[in-house]
Amino acid sequence: MTPLIRRTARTATRAFLTLPVGLAAVGLTLTGQPGRAARVRARLTDGDGDGGRDGGDVRGGDGGGEGRTAGWTGRRVLGRAVLGLPLDTAAFVIVGYALFNSVRNFGYPIWYLDTDYHQAWGGPTMAGVWAVHAGGWLLVVALLLHWPVRWLARGQRALDRRIGAGARR
Repeated sequence: MTPLIRRTARTATRAFLTLPVGLAAVGLTLTGQPGRAARVRARLTDGDGDGGRDGGDVRGGDGGGEGRTAGWTGRRVLGRAVLGLPLDTAAFVIVGYALFNSVRNFGYPIWYLDTDYHQAWGGPTMAGVWAVHAGGWLLVVALLLHWPVRWLARGQRALDRRIGAGARR
């Protein structure tokens, strides 16, 4: 896999998981477990695929202690969930749409073999129909995940840095 595809997949995965992980962290905070919520939030923040460019190792310089988790308190987790809801929801919907339609278009012969595909794009053969749908969708996914999701993920990371870094300054 090329570095561009790997980075795009990692960014899309992180952007997609931000909403459910954030909601889980809110649930943990509201049930009186802010330490666990901070660890969950920090784990997602550290998994943004930056290769350690923003401060080294996840646990901190001395190998012990809380490291970046110290910036995530219960209030910060709740604040991040509320402020990031528009970005997180948009990323979740776009990547979810891409996943659903990827299965649908790459598996076109499985879903639509018993239908009249002679008038479909790429017809009259199923191989042509599948090639047009899979190839066209691959192009759409590449553009959809590369730019809009990357922009949303960049906004999510900026929000994470601003909210999670408050106690570390």
